[in-house]
Amino acid sequence: MFALRTISWLSRALFAVSAVGLVAGQNAPPASKLSPSESVPSLSTRKTIAFDNFVDSAIQQERRMTDLLRNFKPIVETYIQEQQPDSALGTSPKRDDYFLSRLDLTGKAAGTSPFADEEHSRGKKLPQDEPFAAAGFAQALFPDLDHFDRQNYTFEFVRWELLGEVRCALVDVKPRDRSRNRGFMGRIWVEGQDFNIVRFTGTYTSKALSSRAFHFDSWRLNTLGTMWMPAYVYTQESNPRDPSSHEIWFKAQTRVWGYDMQHAGDHREYAKPLTDTPVQVDPKRHEASQDLNPAYTLGQTTYTPEDNVVERLQVAGLMAADGDVDQVLQAVANNLLVTNNLDIAAVRCRVLLTTPLESFVVGRTIVVSRGLLDVLPDEATLAAVLAHELAHIVLGHSVAAGYLSGLTLPFSDKEIFANLKFHFDPAQEADADKKGLELLLKSPYKDQLANAGLFLKALEARSPQLPNLLHGRFSNDFGSSHLVGMQALANSGTPLRMDRLDQIAALPLGSRIVGDPWSDRIEMLKSKPVRLETPSEKMPFEVSPFFPYLKRRDGQEKGQAGTQQ
Repeated sequence: MFALRTISWLSRALFAVSAVGLVAGQNAPPASKLSPSESVPSLSTRKTIAFDNFVDSAIQQERRMTDLLRNFKPIVETYIQEQQPDSALGTSPKRDDYFLSRLDLTGKAAGTSPFADEEHSRGKKLPQDEPFAAAGFAQALFPDLDHFDRQNYTFEFVRWELLGEVRCALVDVKPRDRSRNRGFMGRIWVEGQDFNIVRFTGTYTSKALSSRAFHFDSWRLNTLGTMWMPAYVYTQESNPRDPSSHEIWFKAQTRVWGYDMQHAGDHREYAKPLTDTPVQVDPKRHEASQDLNPAYTLGQTTYTPEDNVVERLQVAGLMAADGDVDQVLQAVANNLLVTNNLDIAAVRCRVLLTTPLESFVVGRTIVVSRGLLDVLPDEATLAAVLAHELAHIVLGHSVAAGYLSGLTLPFSDKEIFANLKFHFDPAQEADADKKGLELLLKSPYKDQLANAGLFLKALEARSPQLPNLLHGRFSNDFGSSHLVGMQALANSGTPLRMDRLDQIAALPLGSRIVGDPWSDRIEMLKSKPVRLETPSEKMPFEVSPFFPYLKRRDGQEKGQAGTQQ
């Protein structure tokens, strides 16, 4: 039924390198200064314009972008790891935190609306008692949402610099003495074609936000016409009790996606349009609700229950669009099916866009989270994860048909975690572990199971410090469901040695999967592995800085960048 296919999983891995502080720009030419009366070249007109006009254009384009963004409610996810000193590695995670929300710019500040499960999982602690808040990280998506202008800030040209394929002007920004607003202080990168801010680094000096004014590195991607929309933020802060020590307090990754919800879904069966014209958004036509709309269904006989679940998750912005990454997972699953002589039709794989490590089955659909794919070191370890889920399918452990028939529709996106649960009891998990190991021992990966064993050992070593990373939002917690019954893998092979450079048990978060925040499509990084110099650079399961390769959707920058000196 299937042809055996191999994938060079390791060739696609990117071993991210840890860095204290924010990463620096690419291809930086020598610094130069411009006074307001001097001129800079414009890529859009191929003419020079006064620096003051350049800044005015950037301010105007920033205002256009934020006005446009008020018509959308994309998903904002922040994963935080507090750090502790480690004699062998420098630092290591001490505890973690997690927020999953929708961005809401209808108020005066960057607000967030949490998914219901995330609200409940935080217990009864008051917001003022918590060191972190989702809105505090969302504010770093903008230098200043409402007061980014000449009346409140000063601008000083630094130099030109390439970020990927995009030529940018670096500009230092400081709040004026009389400014009482958020007070962004840092550096912005403004691309020279349409004057969008594509990156900015710094912090906020406002007294109102001083307790949560962290240092950040914020990136945008060209997702819609000439607009560059928020996509990634890396945040890092030193110990507030002793900033001079440069001891890291925490590191965090914030991701934004799910802008184009109107076109989400493979069938677009349940999509309730946000606007009639998504490219030219009319604020008056925006609809905040993204509930299921029964008027758009074709009937319960059209799709299987798992099709409906996949569609529902895509419309909510939680599942990636069908694409090449699914085919990579499918090929590994097919290898397991072929070598075990399993004639099971319609087994497919899909990817959740969230960070927590999670895998589960819906009918015959295997779902794996983006965060889990990020940290898997090789194809054999991926096969071990898929074998566990495939074993549930072989053993008939499907909760989809009976469970979904009792669901009450519609329900809102914020309630999706409360309504979609795919848990198995401990006995079923134990049976799946046993059957999954049996499938692996008959597969092409049987001689590489030591790698999967190392991954489980590293996961077990880190699990007490990272409960939020291992908490399944839709399914059993990854540690309890995959570690308990697969000790045969964890107890065999090479012992875990964090000090060995040649032993990669797990990758950092963000090492493998990149996504398009507009379309929710994902792809695997194809960069070559970076040579490690110290054990601290391995960073298994850890937060690492973002440094996306910037390029324009229309591909015009390459030719233009080559003509500029």
